[in-house]
Amino acid sequence: MKTDSAQNDLLTRGGRPTLRDLLDLLEFNPAKGTILLNGERMLLTRASLGADIRDQLIRRYSEHEAMVLMLRLGFRAGREDAEFIRKSWPTLDPGDAFTAGTRLHMVTGTVKVETLSNDFDFDNDRFSGDFLWHDSVEASAYHRSHGRATKPVCWMQTGYAAGYASVFFRKLVIYKETSCSAMGHKSCRVVGKTVDGWGRDDPFVRMFLDEVLGNTSEPSLAPTRVLRPTVPEDLDALIVAPVRDRLEILARSGAPALITGPSGAGLRSAARWLHRQRAAETGFIITHAQAAELGDRLASLRQTHGLRRSTTPLLAISAIETLPADRQWMLLDLLTAEKGRPPQVVALAGCSPEALFSLPDFLPELAHALNVLPIPMPALAQRRADIPAIARGLLPAMASAEGAVSQVLSDDALARLAQIDLPGNIPQLRTLIRRAALLAATPGIIRAEDLAAAEAVAAPIGTAVAGTDPWSRVADEFRAGTITLDSLNATLLRGALSDAGGNIAAAARLLGLTRPQMAYRLAQIGGGATETRD
Repeated sequence: MKTDSAQNDLLTRGGRPTLRDLLDLLEFNPAKGTILLNGERMLLTRASLGADIRDQLIRRYSEHEAMVLMLRLGFRAGREDAEFIRKSWPTLDPGDAFTAGTRLHMVTGTVKVETLSNDFDFDNDRFSGDFLWHDSVEASAYHRSHGRATKPVCWMQTGYAAGYASVFFRKLVIYKETSCSAMGHKSCRVVGKTVDGWGRDDPFVRMFLDEVLGNTSEPSLAPTRVLRPTVPEDLDALIVAPVRDRLEILARSGAPALITGPSGAGLRSAARWLHRQRAAETGFIITHAQAAELGDRLASLRQTHGLRRSTTPLLAISAIETLPADRQWMLLDLLTAEKGRPPQVVALAGCSPEALFSLPDFLPELAHALNVLPIPMPALAQRRADIPAIARGLLPAMASAEGAVSQVLSDDALARLAQIDLPGNIPQLRTLIRRAALLAATPGIIRAEDLAAAEAVAAPIGTAVAGTDPWSRVADEFRAGTITLDSLNATLLRGALSDAGGNIAAAARLLGLTRPQMAYRLAQIGGGATETRD
């Protein structure tokens, strides 16, 4: 995106989303012929198109009817953009969401907005605003085609402003254009008030109510307004955002899925999200590769394979790299059967696809069958910009589970979270937020200093507590003459697991073992339950 360095201050000014935020979410994809703003389809077109539509409407109907129609279209566009902001930034401060309309108008190239006054009180439905519009696209297009206007011409933009603002109040908000650059003024000036502020007998208000809104006294406003940060409906969707495109392909195809990544990166979230995309046609089973009932599930699915089912199950298996050999063959038979429609298998692995192929105890044929379209879930260290959104998404579930007061993360806390090293990924992030909430100076609000206090409490991952270092214990036992081969072996395993922060795969690499070998040895000494997964 081409911007002047002198504009940097403007791009980051104001509440969220800033102009910079919006620009960062603007995606041009010429190969697909699409322009997306945070996933919503946009259109780049000539500014003269609106002026041509206006002229055609005036010729076919009348100037008044053309104005009514363009006010109506603008009003609907404004309401849709307000809902877009609320949906895309669900925890946004309501004041920031309200003022984001001016920034959307700017980032789309419609107009540059200068706020003269903006007084609003959502609780009491009070609003009055006074704005200057510089370089209005409607005014400039009109002036270019017709010369100087005799009255304001920014019809669609005026309707847009009314539609956007009205979403946040129980009363209709109407804007009037009091001066227009198409008339020779330096800029356009618009004033907004509620219907009661203008007075219902005002001629423009009556025309707006009777004609623009289609003979109804008020628009169909939402029965409840979002005056507080709302709860993100789908935390899993936030977690899987980097790999969503591939997951959607797998959801449509029903092909096996191999989801890989470090502990806590969101592998189970990806499996849950994938299931929800196919919820109308699937049951959902998620189990661990070492779970006793997995063999029974595989046998049952294999026996019913080829029979007509009301649903096609989705079977998610975590730690697939530890799957015993007999179950590997059962799973391979299920996936490669020539008749019938197999269940969709979602394999979750703590190692890369390449590492899966290199495991001596893992069937290469099964690795190939699973590796149709691998999904690598990145660690939080690779997606720091997403950490604030994920952190906000964790808050409601934490409060609900613990019966606690809902917490809010301040802007400085969110900025701090994006800078903290979180090798434990989402589970570590969740624990850090919980600890900060307990230590918060102001109940209900987590600030950067609360996070700093929470960080100070926790020992770094992989650091042993004084006196409990397993390597120190080996030296003590050796000097005391009490060391045995079994105790040395157990100490080596537990020490490697401690140094690896509880990550079995990483501990296995430290000892030159495969992950299944490491998991087996830990199970023998009762130390295999320390690994944390999301």
